[in-house]
Formats: sequence, structure tokens, C-alpha cells
Amino acid sequence: MISGWDRIVQFNITGEAPFYLTFASGQILLSDGVHEKPDLTLKGAEDVFYRLMTGELDGMKAFMLGQFKFEGQFKDAARFAQIGETFRKSEKSPP
Repeated sequence: MISGWDRIVQFNITGEAPFYLTFASGQILLSDGVHEKPDLTLKGAEDVFYRLMTGELDGMKAFMLGQFKFEGQFKDAARFAQIGETFRKSEKSPP
């Protein structure tokens, strides 16, 4: 799912320190701070991102309602959402 998708995803969450994820060579690295040139930047409130990451909130619906914003290409936002959904499903599956 992440192989071949080399991108930087910046998170600017209200009330939290900024951080970003580096997707490169099939690996994901978490870093504190602001990246100089992220491919995708997600902005919004902490509770919105929590509900997005846990699957309690549909990403497309939340975006359309203005609960979070992104800067970057729509295809990167869609791919990141797919990665999150795949991860959530794998975490809910029994071992």
C-alpha cells in the first residue's frame, strides 16, 4: 500500500506541536516539527483527527463539512486516507 508512495505528510493540529510523516521506500518515519516542503498538509482540530484515525468520522464527510482542511494534491489526500483505512482494518482483525 505504501510501497512506491514517497511523500511527506505534515500535520498541523490545533493545540498540538506540528509533526510530519515521511513515507519512503515502504517505510514510515515520524518527525517533530514542520517540514520545508511537505507534499500534503492536514490542518484541523485534535478531536477531528482522533475521530478520523479511529474511523469514528468519515474523512470525505468531514472534509466536505469543513472540519479539516488539506493543502496538496487530492490524489495524495485520497491515498493517505486509503492507507489509514487499511491500517484501521488490520488493527481490528483478530491475529
